[in-house]
Amino acid sequence: MAKSNAGTGRKIAVYYVIGNPDTKPAEADYKRLGMIRGKTRGVNWNTIDITGDTSPDNTTESLVTTKEKTVSFDGISRGDDIQNQGALLDHVETPSQDTDGQPYAWIKIVNPIINRVLEGCYLLSSLTEEYPYDDVCTWSIEGTSAGDITRTVITPVNTRKS
Repeated sequence: MAKSNAGTGRKIAVYYVIGNPDTKPAEADYKRLGMIRGKTRGVNWNTIDITGDTSPDNTTESLVTTKEKTVSFDGISRGDDIQNQGALLDHVETPSQDTDGQPYAWIKIVNPIINRVLEGCYLLSSLTEEYPYDDVCTWSIEGTSAGDITRTVITPVNTRKS
């Protein structure tokens, strides 16, 4: 049977650095965000209607104007420092003056399934924490890009034996 190139979301790693959009962080400054269950990234183009009385077949015509790039993550709350959750959740709720009072964070998503790294600064504008009586405590964060998001090809690791 041939090996599948498909993969699960647990292979995708997310890293962050709290910082402003105008200063790209050093590689060593990134911390792994642990205990994530859901990792979502999106691109949405905003459109304008350019339909007129002579549009062919009375069909709506559109042009794209700007795009919005979004991320959202949700995970299991863990107090251990190796998960690096506390500092980021605190920053989203109460941003420091280091980021001009804005909840900015550089996010790096490493996806070995498609051999890509996505990196850029996001304005993390939504934080939800849930504390159910009889289930695990969870958190979720959402944000939109605060500038350019780079998409870099990474060299795949060959795990096949010859």
